[in-house]
Amino acid sequence: MYHFLRLLSFVLVRPFYRIKYIGRENVPKGAFVLASNHISYFDPVCLGMGFRRKIWFMAKSELFTDHGAFAGAFLRLCGVFPVARSSADKCAVDKASEHLHRGRIVGVFPQGGIRRDGQAFEPKAGAAMLAAKNGVPLLPVLIKAGGRIRPFAKITVTIGSPALAKDDTLKSARELNRRFKAQINKMSEEEQ
Repeated sequence: MYHFLRLLSFVLVRPFYRIKYIGRENVPKGAFVLASNHISYFDPVCLGMGFRRKIWFMAKSELFTDHGAFAGAFLRLCGVFPVARSSADKCAVDKASEHLHRGRIVGVFPQGGIRRDGQAFEPKAGAAMLAAKNGVPLLPVLIKAGGRIRPFAKITVTIGSPALAKDDTLKSARELNRRFKAQINKMSEEEQ
């Protein structure tokens, strides 16, 4: 289903949105955590179109419960899995780790919700902790739209340099998160 929807996105989305991808050469081979800012509900589509491999997205559990059974089933069919944002969701972390151990990409929006363009990037540490725990790179991605995403809008997706934690300790994960935050904010300044 994911690959069909990705192909459909190229047919339906490309004519109406000018999406530019910068830094594709930075995408690691093998497993990694893709961590991006989150400016709209359109972000997973932008990311899915820009990466050849399937991204297994973590999404807030409310998307699976508040929008009916069909929405939850559809998200699962696309490879999206729920995470409870109000607690340390061990089940979601285990699911993400399982995907990483299989060499997959796990997509995370570490701000914990949508923040409009122009707001400082303040990530929670979960994405960095997930990368550190599993010994995989954390790949920073910045989505910029210069305002609300509307038809014919120019959208830029900038892929930064992947970074690894020194080890799987909490201290290393926090340091990775600091470097990740600094890189996204620097990329955001450069895009202005």
